Amino acid sequence: MLIVKPSFVQHPGDKGRKLPIYACHVQPGEGKRIATGGQDCKVRIWSTASILDDSSSDCDKLLATLSNHTGAVLSVRWSHTGTLLATGADDSTVVVWCADTSRPADQRRDNLIQGGAGNVESWRAIKVLFGHDSDVADLAWSPSNEYLASCGLDSLVFIWDGKTFDKLKKLEAHQGFVKGVTWDPVGKYLATQSDDKTVKIWRTSDWVVEREITEPFTQASSTTFFRRLSWSPDGSCIAMANGENGNVPVSPIVNRDTWISDVSLVGHQAPIEVAAFNPVTFEIEIPDEDGEEGTTKRVVSSVCAIAGQDRSVSIWWTARPFSAASALDVFQHTVLDLSWSTDGYTLYACSYDGTVSAFTFSSVEFGIPVSCEQTELALSKYGFQKVKQAVAESTTQLFLEEQYRNQQSNIGGLAGASMGGYSSAQTSIGMPNIAEQVNVIQMGKQRESRTKDGKRRITPVLIRSASSPQKHATITIGAKVLAPQSHGLNKGKGIPMVDISTAAGTRKAPDSSETDQFANGTVYVLPAYTSVSPPSRLLAMPTVKPKTLTIVKTGPTPLNLECVNADATKRGGATITGSRAGVSQFITTLNAPAILIAGGDDYWVAACLDGTLNVFSAAGRRMLPPFVLPSPASFLSVNGAYLMAILTTSTVFLWDVSKETNLLSNEPVTPLLANASNNTPNSLTLSNAFVRADGKPMISTSNGDVFIYHYGMKCWMNVRGFDSDQRVSSAVVTGEMVNPAGFKIPAVGVLGKIPALIDHAELGMACSIALELASDYKQWLILYARKLSDDGEVAKVKELCDELLGELSASGENGNIMGMQKRSLLKEILPILATNRDLQRIVASYHDFLSS
Repeated sequence: MLIVKPSFVQHPGDKGRKLPIYACHVQPGEGKRIATGGQDCKVRIWSTASILDDSSSDCDKLLATLSNHTGAVLSVRWSHTGTLLATGADDSTVVVWCADTSRPADQRRDNLIQGGAGNVESWRAIKVLFGHDSDVADLAWSPSNEYLASCGLDSLVFIWDGKTFDKLKKLEAHQGFVKGVTWDPVGKYLATQSDDKTVKIWRTSDWVVEREITEPFTQASSTTFFRRLSWSPDGSCIAMANGENGNVPVSPIVNRDTWISDVSLVGHQAPIEVAAFNPVTFEIEIPDEDGEEGTTKRVVSSVCAIAGQDRSVSIWWTARPFSAASALDVFQHTVLDLSWSTDGYTLYACSYDGTVSAFTFSSVEFGIPVSCEQTELALSKYGFQKVKQAVAESTTQLFLEEQYRNQQSNIGGLAGASMGGYSSAQTSIGMPNIAEQVNVIQMGKQRESRTKDGKRRITPVLIRSASSPQKHATITIGAKVLAPQSHGLNKGKGIPMVDISTAAGTRKAPDSSETDQFANGTVYVLPAYTSVSPPSRLLAMPTVKPKTLTIVKTGPTPLNLECVNADATKRGGATITGSRAGVSQFITTLNAPAILIAGGDDYWVAACLDGTLNVFSAAGRRMLPPFVLPSPASFLSVNGAYLMAILTTSTVFLWDVSKETNLLSNEPVTPLLANASNNTPNSLTLSNAFVRADGKPMISTSNGDVFIYHYGMKCWMNVRGFDSDQRVSSAVVTGEMVNPAGFKIPAVGVLGKIPALIDHAELGMACSIALELASDYKQWLILYARKLSDDGEVAKVKELCDELLGELSASGENGNIMGMQKRSLLKEILPILATNRDLQRIVASYHDFLSS
């Protein structure tokens, strides 16, 4: 064993004082770099070649200084591919770093900017993870980099997606500081160790505690900085920190089959802070107890290093009952972290005294390394399965992969083509809010009475003679009106509950003499005949106000419509005076009081108490005879030539006034209000309603549902979450998008395990077609293709490609979607699908067909 202690590896403080180094980790692969985290709030990346050969002058020593944290860096961990570096600090954050190869080599020495000692390499923070409420004590990547686990002094463990870094799970079973975390190399379990003197084994299938281990930790010290534990590379056992057996510090070895500690590593004189298994197993010779005396046999053994507060480091074989090596007095203070090189022959250790040491071993000391195939075979008995990477089978596949890499190189361009780069012009549906309150009447049941001789008399409640409604639900409508839409709702405190008995008359209850004639049987009073089925709810009419002023934006000068209604106690109509800039333009009289006035660029309309609609030009000229509707209007909306009215009977009418045609007649909206509970009054509010510029009505409710009427299918469609410009993204700046479902979607790369993203993308594509949003459809299509590629959905990929391929018409066209050529869209998504080589045969066939 050779010990190297380079003097240049340090995190300097004031006056050159060495600050504590809390963590170190060697980059997997060739092991050319080692990262350290210190009390100076910085992460430093060093060249391992300069550490192992301090006399070498042809290599840089300090490669980079990363300074994104605002607190002491307590943990540094490379991903298993060595491309990402995760760091955790006492600022409660986890930062994920990657090399920034986009910067020219001559711009990478930016110590004046970064405050470092000369950055040879450029690294950038690609993600900052928030969730912990206190210090982040330890980090660990899962074997396939699928997850990143973090633990901290808030007693919590977080599981992050290893690709998108979304927060997937919060584990809260510990009752004390969690100071160590490690993954099962098979990926079935996660182990965490805490100051509550337990080690918990979590199942990764459902994140439930499989086993809680308390021995031998009940008498263990609570003064350790960390409790860093480690899983053996063959998956058979876990080496744990800070155990105690009879007042003797030990490192318990817990067997995977029983979760019992039947072996402990004994020899240290103070609590153990960290245990670290060598990633390589070796073939060694041990005495053959079953053979003749002096004979040996070859066995496979793991190597484990432990260190702690006694400032020493010891090396152990799992196949031998004694330590292989010990290093005493190498450090002046507690050893806080250990890390092995990928080849298994070098061990790095860092200490609170601010130094790092390297312990190198030879093949004579460690034996013959076991091949990766043999290690995977040992893991297979625990269910390990190696992920196989498909090879490229054609030049087409390589061409598409290169095309996709070129697309990814411009993150801003891809952000605009995925879910993030939304502009207001792309999603300018902009549902206006309506500044009123409409009451909904829940119809009561039929009334039952008894005659003097006990006979039953049932009186049905008529639609137009309903009195004393039994249930009330309020629909509250918000407070913003956007031009050119104009909504005929009164400004003020809202529309009161309608009194239908005064509007349509009441049926007098029969007296006792009148009921005597029905003594021979039960008599039913039938309602008047109507072709419209009784609605389950009624919308109240707006209040008839003595005087109202409505401003309609027609042309450069708004049109002011002042309406004066006759006294409610007298029979009379309404007088409407139109003026612009204080100059009177016209005076119009109506035969009934006006309850709503709305208008647009070319005309305005007045709804009256008698159920009529009156349409006038901007100059006050009557354009059409009064519309006679089944009931008075509760709400009006005008957009261009289109006029929409929602009646008190909860039905919608919609006309194209310029063409004098009806588009929608007596269409009920009661199904849209079906979520309102009869037992919970005031439970549902109507937040928006308007007619779009293309003549389609849209209605939204307070539970978040948004409905658009589809003329072809003749029904309402729920387009919740895809209807407005709420999908604001900062993808160009952050490389991340936020969409209506709340998913955080990276602008580039693999989407990872985002639940239900495929279903949500399919719904987004369908709703974009219903809303006729071409740019939205394209963005959802690209996101959908990325997710299909990630998941390898063969059947859906073929179906999507067939749909976009289509059939050529006589003119040579294969059809389009909202003006976009289908085959152009197919060409755009083929490079995305080609990122999964398992799909290459399917993708290549479509690419070759399009090329030919």
